[in-house]
Amino acid sequence: MLGSFLGWFFYLFDPLANLAIPPIQPQARLRPENNVPVAAEGPWEDIITGHYGVPPLIRIHDRDGIVKWKFERDDVQQDLPDEIRKCLYSSANDATELKWIRNGTAVAAVYSALALIINHTPDNPETDKLITWAICRDNEFLWNAHTLEPLPGDRMAVGTTGQRPWDGVLVYNTSEALPLDPSPPILQNVTGLRAIHGLIWDEAGSALWAAGTDFAADGSDPEPARATIHAYPFDEATGLLQADDAYVYRLDEPIRQEVEWGAGFSWWVGAHDLVPIPNQRKFLISEDHGLHAFDIPTGRFTEHNAAVADKYMPGFRVTTNDRHGVDGDGVFQELPYGDLKGFSIAPDGSFIYVQSLWQKYRGNHTSIVENGVYREINQGLEIYRSRWFGNIDGWPKPL
Repeated sequence: MLGSFLGWFFYLFDPLANLAIPPIQPQARLRPENNVPVAAEGPWEDIITGHYGVPPLIRIHDRDGIVKWKFERDDVQQDLPDEIRKCLYSSANDATELKWIRNGTAVAAVYSALALIINHTPDNPETDKLITWAICRDNEFLWNAHTLEPLPGDRMAVGTTGQRPWDGVLVYNTSEALPLDPSPPILQNVTGLRAIHGLIWDEAGSALWAAGTDFAADGSDPEPARATIHAYPFDEATGLLQADDAYVYRLDEPIRQEVEWGAGFSWWVGAHDLVPIPNQRKFLISEDHGLHAFDIPTGRFTEHNAAVADKYMPGFRVTTNDRHGVDGDGVFQELPYGDLKGFSIAPDGSFIYVQSLWQKYRGNHTSIVENGVYREINQGLEIYRSRWFGNIDGWPKPL
């Protein structure tokens, strides 16, 4: 236990000392000078959804909610280190993050008290649902982790989703050749971005993008916090992410979450999800109060709220009729575009989203819009995120 603690302490304050990472070549499929064709994905029928509960549940289903594959902790039959099994069977009911990786043969997830990779090989029962990498979140650094994202070279970035100056992104080696270790070595600790809720690998730009806040979202800092996105360029020679303030982009105004939670509420509006637009160099960013579009080449936020929905999500519908309240100045406000905890846009224009219930942290269904027509699936479930289960065109995951 002491050794594990000292390892965390060491990396917090000197994350690169004595660190030897072999050079990693990032995927070059989308770089124009290489002229490498990338096949379009599709047909975009599969959706992955996390269901909070005891036990939590991960489901892959079609557009009608018909389940094709599921994972819950009792499906795990392999021998696990005691600490990993303990975290798998913890009282945490989390199914916070779930992502398509390794060409669809695996799922990266934040599940129960773990961040982990689970095999998705339904045609091969011997390997299906095996856990190939896991780290326990039952510690002061990862307990609130909301998201993770693969990097080149079998690395995984995990957002700590904390409020302190040393919170940010931790990078791990997820090679299947390594034995399971509940506290694997930290390859890199990138500090400074608080309350990270979204991560996405940018193949064309060879960078990891993160969405969080510049200061403590819970109001514990003397400075107000703003929703912030940060790009971390990937260094090909070292395999390390580079932190540079030149790639920090903040929304203009810090806003307290008083409309939803009442006067005097200390939390600031923060980012929730970071969603690429297929085949474009643009993101959509959701936060507690609304939606925003960000153009990567210009480094500018280009549209907000209704303009975002009209342009990129036609047919969007607020999921409940009570998303309104009074701000700290006594002004009545409607927040129809707020609290999209997770959303995802397919190349055919269809999109899915989970909007939390008013004064709740999660939603009770997945909204799906096809050809501008809105409907609901997964009704009655407690859900934080649903995503298309596939490689978004123009935004492939590392191989």
